[in-house]
Amino acid sequence: MVRNNQQADSVIASVDHIKQLNSATIYKVIEKYAPISRVKIANVSKLAPASVTKITRQLLQQGIICETARQASTGGRCAISLAPNTDNIHVLAIKIGQKTLSLSCYNLAAEQLTTKKIKIKSEDEQQLLAFLISEIDNFIKKQQKNMGKISAIAISLSGLINPKKGVVLYSPYHPLVNFPLANKIEQHFQLPTFIGNHTRSLALAEHYFGASKECLDSILISIHHGVGSGIIIEGKALLGQNFNIGEIGHIQANPAGRQCHCGNFGCLETEVSDRVIVEKVAIAIKQGSFTRLSLDSLNIEKIYQAAEDNDPLCQKIVEDAATYLGKAIAILINLLNPQKIIIAGKIIRAKTSLLSTIEQCIAHQVLPNFQHKVQIETSLLEPDTTLAAFALIKQAIYEGDLLQQIHG
Repeated sequence: MVRNNQQADSVIASVDHIKQLNSATIYKVIEKYAPISRVKIANVSKLAPASVTKITRQLLQQGIICETARQASTGGRCAISLAPNTDNIHVLAIKIGQKTLSLSCYNLAAEQLTTKKIKIKSEDEQQLLAFLISEIDNFIKKQQKNMGKISAIAISLSGLINPKKGVVLYSPYHPLVNFPLANKIEQHFQLPTFIGNHTRSLALAEHYFGASKECLDSILISIHHGVGSGIIIEGKALLGQNFNIGEIGHIQANPAGRQCHCGNFGCLETEVSDRVIVEKVAIAIKQGSFTRLSLDSLNIEKIYQAAEDNDPLCQKIVEDAATYLGKAIAILINLLNPQKIIIAGKIIRAKTSLLSTIEQCIAHQVLPNFQHKVQIETSLLEPDTTLAAFALIKQAIYEGDLLQQIHG
């Protein structure tokens, strides 16, 4: 008897999953081809007209899509076109940075409606949670007063994240260990909540809205306080069973290098992260190397801009870093054969030296057939953008997880 109940539950779950996938398919077709009739939706999606009618009715009731002008008659009844009701659905996208909390409201067309930045104030996980809830609550109340309700929340942050369970396993900047952040936020606000690693979410945002928009296979490399990567395969973020793939920053780049915080020596991020670049330039200046920069006003933005302007010291240090980075990228290309590699971070200010050095590494270290197909480009998005968190909501809609839960 127990087995029969389990089988029944399994069948119900499978049916519900199929409904979710069909809803997501229909929404994507409407989004891509709008305005579009139900007949054309059925033709494009390969779903039965009855299923299309039922699902579009549900999406209309939820306010996710809307009816537009009637199409010209071809002899029978005039077909009514459908389109995404993007202005009707508002979502909250959050970036928990090292020192700054960023909150933005988007509509489903990825248009940022309002945004706010606040310095993070917390010493332990409970203080951080209380701070987050307070700031989110203030933001939502103001948003609802001015522009309407929020339908979902997404959060991106650095660290090891289990997005399926909504748990922060570890964060390098905040006291969160095995912390069920998504569940805590969802319970408090009674809104669907998603979390993800920021770099992997940024790779997804580039795929939906940025430099890799037309690619199914791409890799984003982000250089900041550390070095990370996000991998998109066949249009989906590669996560694996352990949910954390792409820790490129801990590939050994220099066996004789300094010790990394992970315990190993010569990791890539000990050679190319922003902090390391500033340290290398500062040491060189103290040793008498020629540069137009001064030690008392040194920062990473000035270093990368100086490298782009052919400052000899800064250009040399950026080229050295790009060589280490290029070798790691060559390994990724040989392993995954992507269509595009996207470089993100302040380092793209030194675009000329950066890309030429990486391309030289690829020419010498990548299989000829692979190197001729891959393109190296710089990110079109800001590294700390909340659009990375919004991409998690877009992904949940495309996979059907969120369509059943949100309402305009």
